[in-house]
Amino acid sequence: MAVSVHYVSFHPTLILEGFEEIRLRDPIERVYILYDGKTDKRDRYRAVSRRNALKLSRLLSFFKPIKLPVNPLSYTSAFSRLYAILHYELNYRRTSKVYIDVTDMPPLMAAAAGAVAMMFEGAEIYSVIPDVRGDFIPDPRTPEFDDWIEQKDSAHAQAIAALALPKRRTLVSPLSSERKLRILDTLYSLRGSVRSIKELIINCGEDPERPEVKASYSRLLRELEEEGLVIRIQEGRKRRVLLTEFGKALMRAVKIGEEMARRHETLMPRLRRVRA
Repeated sequence: MAVSVHYVSFHPTLILEGFEEIRLRDPIERVYILYDGKTDKRDRYRAVSRRNALKLSRLLSFFKPIKLPVNPLSYTSAFSRLYAILHYELNYRRTSKVYIDVTDMPPLMAAAAGAVAMMFEGAEIYSVIPDVRGDFIPDPRTPEFDDWIEQKDSAHAQAIAALALPKRRTLVSPLSSERKLRILDTLYSLRGSVRSIKELIINCGEDPERPEVKASYSRLLRELEEEGLVIRIQEGRKRRVLLTEFGKALMRAVKIGEEMARRHETLMPRLRRVRA
């Protein structure tokens, strides 16, 4: 059985519809509803969060949701609250999976959710994508649009929050291994999949008939699968190898980074000549 965790702000209906989709895939045993627990009663976001948390609690009353306060603008508060839930559910109660819904979370709290999820096997994060966006924004062709933009840009900085991350990070391993990176790069260049491990080895420029090469690729693919970057699917006598969505996103990021580096190397000599 699984557990879901939701922070509620402006979109309880969106959260509910996402929850209904998730529980079709995995039976949900318990629901946590987090709401803005800041003590400042004048805070309008706090008022919205509390009201909508009650609304969502009523809609999910069958699950007897556990309502917990959190300060969504405090990384420490968000991290510690989410860590406590995951530790309790996954390590103490031995729940199979915890789904963390970041749909309504502010960026700082969503960052904390990502850091916590990296520390627990069985933690998953999802976000519900709305069918419409920005329906509250005035028509860009009207004078009201510029006034609205200026009004929204009226906030000023209070402080900068440094975001702590776990020391062991999934992305360090494949990018620090030349052979793993070659495997991922090859799969990416072949539109994300190959029909067999043998085909992958050949495209990586190695000999699939050598036992040590076959053993090495089997180990590397197993590690990449554990890291959530590839999946292997048995198809008859062959095993198809595919990049996961996470793997595709990682390789796309690598390609963007390489392009930025190339532009930097091209630009720097020009800048040096101009400055000289």
